[in-house]
Amino acid sequence: MRNRPSFLLVCTGTLLLAACSSSSNDNSGGGAGGAAGEGGTTSSQGGSNAHAGTTSSAGTTSSAGTTSSAGASTQAGTGNEAGTGNESGGTAGTSSGGESNGGGGASAGGATSGAGGASTEAGTGGTSANGGSGGNGGASVIGGGAGGVAGGAGHAGAGGASAGAAGSGGVGGSAGGTGGAGGAAGTAGAAGSGGASNPPTLGFSLDSGVSAAQALINLGTAIGEGSLNGATPFTLSDLAADANNKQTITSSVNPFLATGTVPDQAYGFCDYSGATPKRVSHVTGSKFETTAPGTTGADPMVAMAPFYFPLVYNTTNTTTGNAFGGKAPIIGLFDWRPKDIDEALVAAESDDNGKTWFFMQTVLELFPDYTNPISGGYSSTSTDTGCPTTVTGTHASTTSVNGSTADDGWGHASVIQLPGAGNVKTGQFLYMLDRNPTNIDVAPLNVINLSQSSNKFPIWNTNNTGAGNNDIKSIASALSNSAGTAGTAQAVVVQKTSGLLNPDGIMAVFPTAATAAANSAVTVLYVQKILNGDNTGSTAMPTAQQCAKAPFSGKTNHDISNVRLATTTDGINFTDLGVVSGLNDPTTVDYNQTRWVSPRATLLDINGDGSRWGLLFSGGNCLDGDSDAFHFIGYAESTDKMHWTVYNDINTPIASINTITTTNQAGGGSVTIPAHPALIATQSWFAQRLYAPTATQIDSTHLSMTFAGYGVQTPANDLLNYRQIGNVVLTVSKALPAGVPNNINTH
Repeated sequence: MRNRPSFLLVCTGTLLLAACSSSSNDNSGGGAGGAAGEGGTTSSQGGSNAHAGTTSSAGTTSSAGTTSSAGASTQAGTGNEAGTGNESGGTAGTSSGGESNGGGGASAGGATSGAGGASTEAGTGGTSANGGSGGNGGASVIGGGAGGVAGGAGHAGAGGASAGAAGSGGVGGSAGGTGGAGGAAGTAGAAGSGGASNPPTLGFSLDSGVSAAQALINLGTAIGEGSLNGATPFTLSDLAADANNKQTITSSVNPFLATGTVPDQAYGFCDYSGATPKRVSHVTGSKFETTAPGTTGADPMVAMAPFYFPLVYNTTNTTTGNAFGGKAPIIGLFDWRPKDIDEALVAAESDDNGKTWFFMQTVLELFPDYTNPISGGYSSTSTDTGCPTTVTGTHASTTSVNGSTADDGWGHASVIQLPGAGNVKTGQFLYMLDRNPTNIDVAPLNVINLSQSSNKFPIWNTNNTGAGNNDIKSIASALSNSAGTAGTAQAVVVQKTSGLLNPDGIMAVFPTAATAAANSAVTVLYVQKILNGDNTGSTAMPTAQQCAKAPFSGKTNHDISNVRLATTTDGINFTDLGVVSGLNDPTTVDYNQTRWVSPRATLLDINGDGSRWGLLFSGGNCLDGDSDAFHFIGYAESTDKMHWTVYNDINTPIASINTITTTNQAGGGSVTIPAHPALIATQSWFAQRLYAPTATQIDSTHLSMTFAGYGVQTPANDLLNYRQIGNVVLTVSKALPAGVPNNINTH
């Protein structure tokens, strides 16, 4: 791939409207303002006249008033009295210069005031027109143009005409009137305001040869305590090995259709060769395999699927590499979710900035293996291995001990570290969304104080084999607080957040200063999701603001998504600060706009002092028919955390799913999304879903961005091509301070 320029478009002048205007929420970057209007030239002459026309829209003026004839008089020399309006001697009308309000087009000055009519007395010179205000800059896709040029001074009015002719039958008139005074100079027009006149502080590009790639994970023993902590869970590489699979991809372009079937959905998840199914284990030895990948004896490295919704971060808990590289690794939390079979939170570390990952631990599993001593909720008398009954089956109709079915466990993991010395050990909190259909987006988030995290166990030290010591390994045992640990240091206590409204997940954390004292407030962005909110209850919208059936998926979604700001001092209780503006419009049905935003993003403290924030986020709209917001990865900036300007939107994205041309729900015209190629070339494994960007710093001008993608709109269409973790290295146009981004407020 050739070296691509920094992804920044700047549109100016009259080309803006045709080529670069956008009707999105993104008013980022205005085009050049309109040229200033000239001041109007005015004069008054004898006689009566209508007022001169006033300026209408930019550059267009009404006609000047017509002159009435001099008044007739029965006495010589006595004309009509000087007057106003249509009477003789009327003051010439004043015309302001026109003001252009959009498109960046030039704004002509207003027409001059109308000529005065003939009069027996010279009229007073008309006041000249004010110079026209510069036009407002038109909106542009990226990068702002300058505001309008100030209007010039008005021309002085001409003097009045000579005396009028004698009235009919009268004596000759008196001497001509005195010439009217010159008009006052017009006031200079105000400079036009640009749209969002400043370009983004941060631009993005790709270095030569860089493209997105599927991330890999080792298929082997855990880093922490080896086999006593288990091994990498099931991946799609296991399922793909089934000889009964008949599924193949039949098209390499949208919609990446597949043909055939995957009849044995539980193949590789469990072993069905015996009388009762058993969980497949990827333990490759008693300890983590330290042989470098790609060499003899090393763990196999496989595509990281079905994992998604990543959170990647640095932590002073893990300052040395546990796998390869010898440097502080990055930690990743991933939602492991084989379709309709299971769900859990998986922790892994990467020593190469997100390209490859090494398994650390599995926690909060929905359908655990209760026969395994290292599993949460282990029972020596249990026969429940967490396997579907048959190799062709799933858990779609199986109810877990906490009431969920299928793969509806806990997801959307986020971590906040509260300020204060030592809080890397005691002040980290894990937040999880409960997908139980009765709780999702209605109940508070589940939250656990991670008091037992350590170097090799980012979530909880689970290297104990005694019954009850691994409560966090399953949802059921974490909720039950088994007698083995309740009231002890190992106790897992699940609490509920307070103050967050219909939370779908914590989107991003604004880091505090490293010196911030304990109990200092931490500010977060979070996503409020109101299920079916646009057509039910007090939040119902007009039909015109509801999504129609999506053109490809055929789905219709009525959820409302709001990005909100909140603060907390204790990690449990939050104070909601309201809905932020600029990131999305929950009422739009325009395929060029953003209706929904995903609850995973990355905040960038661009200057290192909180004066300007960047935000990598993902969004979507009615074109997808899904409020999970997986159409594109974009970028926005803010100076106050509340008001945001989007610079990379759905039509100028950093990354996007496949290009789609269809009929726009708004207006009915044909539309192609995205209108401009994405910075990152779309690949088949994220051609249908793309979201949850989470980035860490490689060096001051390079970010490692990890994200999730699907090759299909839903796993039901292709069980071998979904929930894939990907990675790409972004080059930024401005050097970032060390430690930016800081995704969990680690210090």
